[in-house]
Formats: sequence, C-alpha cells, structure tokens
Amino acid sequence: MDTKLATRLEILADNSLPTVYERNRLKQLKLNYDKYETTIQKNLTQLRDGLKTLEHQLAEEEESGVTDTRTHEDKLIQLQVKVDKLEALLGNSDDERARDILLGNRRGKSVKFNPAQEVSPSDLENGQILQLQQRLIEEQDDNLDDLSDAIRRQRELGLMIGDELETHVQLLDETGEMVDRTDARLKRAKKKLDYVGRKVKDNRSICIVIVLIFIFFILLGLFR
Repeated sequence: MDTKLATRLEILADNSLPTVYERNRLKQLKLNYDKYETTIQKNLTQLRDGLKTLEHQLAEEEESGVTDTRTHEDKLIQLQVKVDKLEALLGNSDDERARDILLGNRRGKSVKFNPAQEVSPSDLENGQILQLQQRLIEEQDDNLDDLSDAIRRQRELGLMIGDELETHVQLLDETGEMVDRTDARLKRAKKKLDYVGRKVKDNRSICIVIVLIFIFFILLGLFR
C-alpha cells in the first residue's frame, strides 16, 4: 500500500477538520461560508478517491500473499474514521450515526478491502484497539482545542462589537448634546430677532408721528 499517499490523505483530513468547524460556525451565524464549503467538498472528494485507491492496493497485497498487512489495515481504518467524522460534522450522516461517529462509538461499519475479507475494529488485537482508542481520544482533544479556539475568537469578536457599539453610543450622546446646544442657540437668536422686530415696529410708529408733525408745521407755515 502506498504509505506516502496514506500520509498525505491523513494530513489532508486533519487540515480539513478546522475548516469544517469554521464552516459550521459561519453557518450558525448565518454568514457566507461558500468558500469553505467548496474547499471541504474538494478535500472530501480527494479523500474518498484516495481511500478507494488504498483499499484496492491493500486488496492486491492480500491477493498476492502478503501476510503482514495489519499496520496498513489499521492506518486505513483510522483514515476512514477521520473521513466519516468529517462527513458527520457536515451533516452528511443521519443523527444517530453521526453521534456515534463523533463520540467514537461507531463499530458497525467495517472497512472492506476485498470481497473475500472484511476487517473491522472488533478484529483488532487488544493493543491495537487501545492504540486506536488513544488516537481517537487525542483527536477529540484536538477537536476540543479547535472548539475552544473558535469560542475564543467568537468572544473576541463579541468584545470588539461591544466596544464598537459603545463608541457609537458615545457618538450619539455627543450628537444629542450638540443638537440640544444648537436648539438653545436658535431659541435665543429667535428671541433676539423678535425683540429687534418689536423695537423696529415701535420706532417706525414714532418716526411716522414725527414726520406727520413736521408736515403739519410746514403746511401751517405755508397757509399763514
């Protein structure tokens, strides 16, 4: 079996896991996650094709009489578990099966290498089962770390949004104060204009009286 291909697929599966978490986070926030979805589907296609290739290679090894294939079988089983986990996180599995996969309780599905032989986790020796369980526990720990990082990023984002809202509130308060001051100035200016208008009206009446008196004296002088 091509161990280099198996290693590349394992790395691809590990690198795809944080992308799936980020995709699910954006989906829950109802944000655009198309870029992540495209990348994940592309990776899953490569993983499925790679698994088929490795299964075919392992079947050929067994048909050719190679007896020491246990390590390759274990590696292929672990890789299949990772792919199943990615699909479960994406919602490609039914709820019960996805829950079993994510909790590491899935035992029903076996990895088929050829029509004559199937290898399932129950066929492994105790030491290998313990190693597989330890690997799954480590993966779950890594997943918890990724989840913790995602929660931390959300918390930081929430704090940033809170600071931004506080800044906007302060700006609104300052704007309200400026509007109040401007309104007070306009009211004072209006009062002054009203006062000037009344003065002008009073002065105009006085001017008219003076002009009339002046005209009266002129007429009086003309007719004397």
